[in-house]
Amino acid sequence: MKLYLKIFLFIILFFLSDFLVAFALQKGMEKYYGLNKSSKILCVGHSHTVLGIDTQLIENELSIPVAKYAIAGANIVDRYSMIKHFIGLNPDVKIVIYDVDARLFDTEGLSSASYTLFLPFIDNDSIDEYIKKEATWQEYVLSKIIRTSRFRDQSFNIAIRGIFGKAETLKKTKVNINNYKNYLEKERKKQIRINIESVKKFKETINFLSKKNIIVYLINIPVIDKLNEIDPENQKKSINIFRKISNKHDNVIFLDYSPQYEKKYDLFFDLRHLNNKGKQIVTQRLLNDLNLDVY
Repeated sequence: MKLYLKIFLFIILFFLSDFLVAFALQKGMEKYYGLNKSSKILCVGHSHTVLGIDTQLIENELSIPVAKYAIAGANIVDRYSMIKHFIGLNPDVKIVIYDVDARLFDTEGLSSASYTLFLPFIDNDSIDEYIKKEATWQEYVLSKIIRTSRFRDQSFNIAIRGIFGKAETLKKTKVNINNYKNYLEKERKKQIRINIESVKKFKETINFLSKKNIIVYLINIPVIDKLNEIDPENQKKSINIFRKISNKHDNVIFLDYSPQYEKKYDLFFDLRHLNNKGKQIVTQRLLNDLNLDVY
């Protein structure tokens, strides 16, 4: 009898501890992404947004809440789920700032496990629907039963940063182009691929936001010119897709910041990402271009 009691108490303590730890970590992630506040402006994207847009600066300048739901490696499908997730929790969003680039529709080399970044939010209906499509049934069931299993290295680190209020990532160093010669040689052999299904999902995202009368800013956050010169023909095709979508929708504005800043190497941390100086300059430029009449 005592053995059964010990087993029962162990199970109770295990699931209680599991719930409390996962609860704290999830609250940290919600704080990090701004899911815990009613924001008027939502910034969505991958690492370009993480390192290229300073939401705290936007909040200070406009005196309104701004959220940055951006995850390194987030693809178009991820972002659509992120947008539905966020707006479902915060219907007051008036503006979505969505980072785009010439390789947005290129699915080659992307992680097939990016959905694991959203496991901590599996209790949300829209995220749950997404995870069901992407995860194995074993992974799905385990995440439902053991809450701490929802957190991987990246999501755990994000949760800890959120708990301690460290939402902004600062990169102060400047890129040294000479360190990337071999990398650029390999990249020159790759063409920009435009996946038709990705284009369709992107247009679906725009239509979803248009129906909700949300203003969408497609912002091409700068990358270094050496990358833009690799496949100029397909680079132009991708950029033209954003221009055409912007021309078609009254609520969509395309802002291409790369041409103005791509040669200013002192603004970059590496070939693809801005350092803190670049982040401040691009964010201030974005502030100047925002239409402030919508809120």
